Amino acid sequence: MNNQNFPIHKTVVSLIDFVFQKYHDELAVIIEDQQFTYGELQRKTEQLSQYLTAQGSLKPNNLVGLCIEPSFEMVIAICAILKAGAAFVPLDPDLPRQRLSYMIADAKLTTILTQQKFAFDIEPAMRQSGLDGQMCFLDTPTVWQALTTSSSLPSVEPDQLAYIIYTSGSTGVPKGVMLTHQGLLNLAEASCHTFNIKPGLRLLQFASISFDAAVWEIFTALCGGATLVLGAREQMLPGQLLANFLTKYRVQWVMLPPSVLATLTSFRNYLTDLRMVVVGGEACSVSLAKAWVSPHTRFFNAYGPTEITVCCTMYEFKQQEMSLPIGYALPNVELYILNEELQLCHSGEKGELYVGGMGVAKGYLDKPEITSSRFLDNPFGAGKIYKTGDIVYEDPHQPGLLHYAGRSDHQVKIRGKRIEIEAIEMILAQHPGVQTNAVKAIRSVRIESSDVPENYGVSMLVAYIVPKAGQFLTEKHLQRFAAEQLPDYMVPTRFVFMDELPLLPNRSKVDRNALPELPQTPSFVADTIDNSIKIAVVFDEALELPTGTCKPHTNFFEMGGSSLCIAYVLYGLERDFGVAIPSRLIYEYPTPSDVARLLEQFKLKSESAANDRYIDLQAEAVLSPDLNTSLWQEPPQAKYDCALITGTTGFLGAHLLDELLTKGSYKKIYCLIRAENQTDAVERLRATFIQYQLPTAKLAQVSVINGDIEQPQLQLPTRLFDQLGEEVDQIYHVAADTNYIKPYSLIKKSNVDGTANILTLAAHRRHKTLHYLSTLAVYGSITSLLGINEVAEEFDIDLCEGIISVEYGYVRSKWVAERMLHSAQAKGLAVSIYRPGFISGHRQTQVANLNDMFYRFVSGCIQMGMYPDFPEKRWVPTSVDYVAEAIAHLSLDTKYTGGQYNILVPPEKELSHLEIFEYLKELGYPLQKISPKNWLNALSTLSTTNPLHPLISFFQEKVYQDRSTILEVHHRTPDFQTKNVLQAIKDTNIKCPTIDKNLIRQYLPNFDKHFSTRQLQHTASLNY
Repeated sequence: MNNQNFPIHKTVVSLIDFVFQKYHDELAVIIEDQQFTYGELQRKTEQLSQYLTAQGSLKPNNLVGLCIEPSFEMVIAICAILKAGAAFVPLDPDLPRQRLSYMIADAKLTTILTQQKFAFDIEPAMRQSGLDGQMCFLDTPTVWQALTTSSSLPSVEPDQLAYIIYTSGSTGVPKGVMLTHQGLLNLAEASCHTFNIKPGLRLLQFASISFDAAVWEIFTALCGGATLVLGAREQMLPGQLLANFLTKYRVQWVMLPPSVLATLTSFRNYLTDLRMVVVGGEACSVSLAKAWVSPHTRFFNAYGPTEITVCCTMYEFKQQEMSLPIGYALPNVELYILNEELQLCHSGEKGELYVGGMGVAKGYLDKPEITSSRFLDNPFGAGKIYKTGDIVYEDPHQPGLLHYAGRSDHQVKIRGKRIEIEAIEMILAQHPGVQTNAVKAIRSVRIESSDVPENYGVSMLVAYIVPKAGQFLTEKHLQRFAAEQLPDYMVPTRFVFMDELPLLPNRSKVDRNALPELPQTPSFVADTIDNSIKIAVVFDEALELPTGTCKPHTNFFEMGGSSLCIAYVLYGLERDFGVAIPSRLIYEYPTPSDVARLLEQFKLKSESAANDRYIDLQAEAVLSPDLNTSLWQEPPQAKYDCALITGTTGFLGAHLLDELLTKGSYKKIYCLIRAENQTDAVERLRATFIQYQLPTAKLAQVSVINGDIEQPQLQLPTRLFDQLGEEVDQIYHVAADTNYIKPYSLIKKSNVDGTANILTLAAHRRHKTLHYLSTLAVYGSITSLLGINEVAEEFDIDLCEGIISVEYGYVRSKWVAERMLHSAQAKGLAVSIYRPGFISGHRQTQVANLNDMFYRFVSGCIQMGMYPDFPEKRWVPTSVDYVAEAIAHLSLDTKYTGGQYNILVPPEKELSHLEIFEYLKELGYPLQKISPKNWLNALSTLSTTNPLHPLISFFQEKVYQDRSTILEVHHRTPDFQTKNVLQAIKDTNIKCPTIDKNLIRQYLPNFDKHFSTRQLQHTASLNY
């Protein structure tokens, strides 16, 4: 079977050049509110080609990686690579990092075009591959420099590689399929002819860049002079969001998997712009096709494996038809239906489909054995034929028309009889209440050996059903329906009802490996009261209380619950209910009945329960309209006689107070401390000084005030608040809740509202200078996600707003508080901002804050005997005495007022993450360097005495695009500039420390013996 041929261009490059000239002013690309013409696409393509060629990154026949979100730059990059005679290798940024690593190494990619925010995924993968490669960031202005001189590009031949698509990763090692220009061009021209593609027609770019359907979408549009409509993944989630997107951008042509198209059926009447619907990637039911075909909408069923350049057959479905064939061969495509002896089958006889002609790939990259087994010499003509593994037959009444009958390698045995999974799915799809479905064979015994065939040991079939809206289906009803049309051994034993079927990362078809196992854990449909009682027992265990103490409405924290105790709760919940939840949610759901409802939501996959609500950080940082900012127009006091300090019962606050008492000239210092009463407040301060080995005699000079930064007017009597407003010259706001796992909604009270209340005092009665303790964490993952390697002290934190949502509640709250202070400064407030790193032990006394993340991490890894491999990470520990000395010096000299100061050790004076652990190994600690993934998995086995135990959920939670944890996001540490600080102390006795082996050795007692008991109850504490 060979369809008629028609004239074609030499390569897709020559066709695109033709389109650039002919349709210069036509609309080429739409993405969100941006529109680009073919003339702009041509100019940008030439700019990028010149830049990459000048950099030595683009040479004929080179393989170039492309890891980028859907964007205009993505389209430009593809065109630029092809015009240079190179081939592109799509790397979907949403793919798991291990998959990306394999693809980069397998394709030996030395150049990858990407965006800065994907650097932390690509860079480790390139390093792991052992290749001397480079990344080119398409979101930097240097790439798009103006043209200097026109340069000639090499000619491209039809048999040259155009792109490589990796496929078949679900059942084996991914294989790179090598596709040529002639195959791509043949597909594009056939599509333009079949669909009548022309300028003005709007085509959706839906598929992931790593799936060959994306190539089809892009070149069908570009080669016909039409408009390609792109959008973010979040905008095109199946269902309502995708329907909204299609309506908003008036999309007229879509190519979707049937499982995705089915989610749009209920919105069919609103999608009035749709003129052509193409389905492919998996079998489509007749009922779905009938729902979409109309006098105004053409419906096409497309078929083809990646190895033959996306599509080799196509069929236009008509309303009156009762079956949906996969269609006729495309032009220049040869189809052969062969039996097991490789002989041609008769019309109507089932056989395996082999494909020849222009679209056949060159084979699998560097896999000659697999290539030779799937790409055979054509016994009926020239070239190669590809063995598809698909069972088809030719329609007896319509020569050349093929029907799909299943996969030869998707057959399983049930009770000794061989069946085809697709046959069951097609029957279930005919049920009027079924929107879409998938059937999976479940083994009676789980077998881990890779040598055992995938379908070995199958004992039953499980059907996963997505009902149509408003339909109520039962397991027995569907079993009866299937039994009426299928042999008893083909009727699924179990039916699982779902809201939607999981899709592969490239959204091409159902991800069968992600279909849930049959429930092994307690049913959450059960009475929540029963679950509340069980959870109350978990609370009792975690709090070490007699069983029965906690009731369904007992508040965990009112019973003495702490951060460490939360870890025991999480362990118990996973043990008893099989559900792992983020630790921060216990703060929001503090009673057993609350947790029971939460677990139900998790079981129902309610994202609203699992994820923080979106928070508009800029709105959170707006100054109170009640602030008397007019006072800030007056200059603050030039002479400092009186100060107020918050946070003096914390590690840094106590040392700062000691430093000010020693070197300051204040006549009076107020310390605001939250306590039960005045006596308790005084005792808290004294106990803190004793704990940190600071001299208590100086405290006689301090006036302690019992107050609360979280409350209006600091919970002080009006008379006292007015007195402070008159007396205080400088405020040191050090108090903060540094808990790592509290959500923003709970930590906001201390860190945001508390800062707002301090601002009220700063604007009360007269202008006061404010010294605010921020953190280097307000910059977020600035290197990993934004590609910024050097951060000046005056760096605008607004530029980090988009990445702060990745961070935990503490960091978000500190960003909001600092942003609030920048607004206050713009209105005239004299405010200095200090950003220390992790505050480590005192250089002389070695006294440390044992709850600090740096200490917990190192100590925890020592106990584990392993540490994660982060070669570009630094912890930025900074000795507490240095931080206190620097702040005191800067705050007592008016010439430094109003500045921003990063207080840390310069990179050249600090041991890196790996160097710290290498030194500990030198000292005899048995430590093994392992991959971050393995280290994160190992956390699940920690003993309760390990200092990292309360933070297991914190470390393991995926915070960035559902694939990266907080440690992975922060795997690259920027060069934080500290020039303002170093300049200010250069002529003083203050010495910037060196975090070297000597200091690490001094800290050793803190690392390996202080976390061995359960008495350390808090991950962090409220320090004020």
